[in-house]
Amino acid sequence: MLQREEGSAMHKIEIDRLILEPEDGLIIGNGDLSVSIYQAADEIRWRFGKNDVWDRRLDLDACPRPAHIKEIARGIRDEGWVSHEYVYGDAEATKGTADAKRMKELCDGWPAYACRPYPCPKPVGELALRWPADLSTPRIAQRVYIEKGQAEIKVWWDEGQKIICRCAVSAPPTNALVVNWRVENWTDTTAIGGFPPVWFSLYRWADPPVEQAAARLYKRARYKYYWGSIDSGKCTPLPTPTVTEIAGRTVIEQRFYPDIEFADGFRYAMAPFTADFDIEPVNTYNTGEAHLHLFRKGDDLLEGWVGVAVPTSTDAGGVEGELARVAKAMGDDPTPHLKQLFKGAQDYAKEFWSRSSVEMDDKVLEACWYNTLHVRRSAYRGDVPCPGLGLPSTVQDYSLWHGDYHMNFNFQQVFWGDYQANQIDLGDSYFPGMAHMVNIGRKIARDYWDCRGVFIQLAGYPFPVADDPYGTGALCRMAYMTGWVAGDYWRRYLYTVDNDWLAEVGYPVIRDAALFYADFLEKWDDGKYHAFPSCQGESYYTGKVKDYLDQPQVIRHIQYCFRTAIKAAEVLNIDPEHRAEWQDRLDNLVVVDDLDALGFSEEEKHRYYLNPPAFVAPDAGTAIPREKKDAGMKLDRTCGPWMGGTNMIPWWTMISIHNRIFQPDLEVAGLSGVIDRWMTPGGALRAMGVGSHSYIGGYGESLGVIAPIQEMMLQSWDGVIRIFPDWPTKMNGRFTTFRAEGAFLVSAARKDGLTCNVSIVSEKGQHCRVESPWERGTVVLDESGERVGTTVEDNIYSFDTTPCSKYELRAE
Repeated sequence: MLQREEGSAMHKIEIDRLILEPEDGLIIGNGDLSVSIYQAADEIRWRFGKNDVWDRRLDLDACPRPAHIKEIARGIRDEGWVSHEYVYGDAEATKGTADAKRMKELCDGWPAYACRPYPCPKPVGELALRWPADLSTPRIAQRVYIEKGQAEIKVWWDEGQKIICRCAVSAPPTNALVVNWRVENWTDTTAIGGFPPVWFSLYRWADPPVEQAAARLYKRARYKYYWGSIDSGKCTPLPTPTVTEIAGRTVIEQRFYPDIEFADGFRYAMAPFTADFDIEPVNTYNTGEAHLHLFRKGDDLLEGWVGVAVPTSTDAGGVEGELARVAKAMGDDPTPHLKQLFKGAQDYAKEFWSRSSVEMDDKVLEACWYNTLHVRRSAYRGDVPCPGLGLPSTVQDYSLWHGDYHMNFNFQQVFWGDYQANQIDLGDSYFPGMAHMVNIGRKIARDYWDCRGVFIQLAGYPFPVADDPYGTGALCRMAYMTGWVAGDYWRRYLYTVDNDWLAEVGYPVIRDAALFYADFLEKWDDGKYHAFPSCQGESYYTGKVKDYLDQPQVIRHIQYCFRTAIKAAEVLNIDPEHRAEWQDRLDNLVVVDDLDALGFSEEEKHRYYLNPPAFVAPDAGTAIPREKKDAGMKLDRTCGPWMGGTNMIPWWTMISIHNRIFQPDLEVAGLSGVIDRWMTPGGALRAMGVGSHSYIGGYGESLGVIAPIQEMMLQSWDGVIRIFPDWPTKMNGRFTTFRAEGAFLVSAARKDGLTCNVSIVSEKGQHCRVESPWERGTVVLDESGERVGTTVEDNIYSFDTTPCSKYELRAE
């Protein structure tokens, strides 16, 4: 669990036992290269993960022609298609069909997804520190110092021997693990045939056949998966890794098969650097494993430094160029440079944690916030494509659901709360990978929808593909995800008010999403624009037209997309003709939420329209005010890790908060209990577990849990800054420099039931609106202590700001 070091602001995650699986281990990283730390009986293991290490094969040869939306519309309307989840070949046309083969193709799913285990992320390899196997069972203490970005592992024996390792992943641009080790009380280094007390192994095992991975998964968890890949009989593992020489260094190299981006195939290397050991290739005979020993016999070697760099094809200059750069910096004696990289990792972490902080009485929630951001910092960074569903240092040889970008909240949820935590770079890690989905989405919109703009598919990958990666099946043409993704781009602008970024990155996607919807909608005789065909959620063909017509989730995302596209175009003062087109669609869009009939006030309507559709329940739930709902969520420690469990908790808690039905005095204890139960020893929050989906590997979806924790302390999504709006009455807490919409940085504390120490920094000089934290009113002071003029309406205080200025709020 996470603890705060006494007498300091340092937080740490501590484990006092052996960790046997990488998904449970401590994680360190620089946002691109990440490392999970775990153990075996006689070794410490560092498992490498790298965001760009994917098996990029997308085999479309066995796939039918991707579905055109007109085919799906005809099948739903005229043929009454019915399909069944995970039951292939059982689809039927209840009204008859002239082409049963094509009907089944379109209903049954995408062979490239169901019958191949790839594309998927791949584990990079491992470094292991080993000690003599005939020693007694050791004791262990391992910890991560979060604000330093460093891990420390201590192993000791009752006889007095001790091994101490400190390790970190270097700051960009270098991707390297650095390990500093020493042994104590090791009086006889020749006790076992002249072996030194410790040595290292660096290795990458042979990629197994998919049958072996499927058998291993079933033996371990009784979960049958990869059956489509096995039945196809055509799946092949990667080429075997090799020990070779690159740029004058002995390395382990893993090659991949050719793909669109890399005609000769993607590749990476693991390159050891040390002045303290000889580097010796190991004969692994016909096992296919590539293995190096870092070993020196007979020397009284009791401390030293080891580094492992991981250059890849995506580096500037490729593997050779990046390895040559690192080798030049290391020089003949790598030790000084390894020490420099170790110190640089600490400085890099310190800068990250200077951006925001929290403290609260509930130490489980506080730990969750720090742990989650630490894991996110280790595996996500704004200048490189981000991971998919799995954390790279925990993925297995083959990933469930391909480890892909799954776009109906599974992938997006990871990024909730980044901007509010004032970690813009973390939030921006969403966009490099999405660029590939947007590129193929423009082709899909044009070729399979006859629409302008962009369509965002259910599944995607952080590299270019030739065609629709999910071209048939009932989930292949879900329209709501396009608006969901566009909203992610708009959210970035709301928190930063960065017009240059909006023009260059955000608006082109928002515009194209709105253009797609403008063409997708059809105007019927009732004068309204309707959405057909598209399901909501994950639904299969039911034989009923109504299940694919004007679904609330689809319409809400379309509404929000048009509104944000109009606002974005107005900010940039461009595209008046598009604005007029979008406004026409918006004004005449079919109604799915009759707010007047629901009795909403104008203020409630305002909040509803500003509420991102992701935080409106996808069924009949709407933005229901607190007094119209008698209870919120019910959470306790027995809540399992699937539906209603930790992977769904960020979403459902945000829905509860944004719909004003969250009751903190009743529900925070339950939320804290669930988090306490399902947090891994290494600090990540579990999502899907063996008890439900037998998921073996770190699953990133639950990392969005910081969002509801932060929204309990600060909200701004409806244009008004609200401080501790959903905070337990008797709990103390504070936060520093959380980011609010409008590019405001807010700090505040809550003590003994009262809000205090409220300050707001205005980055861009926007007009500020803040709900008074005090019943008796609010005074706003500028940096010189002068009172700022405000207007007040319904306890909302509004005032003008100037860029880079700080304002203090006090009770009247």
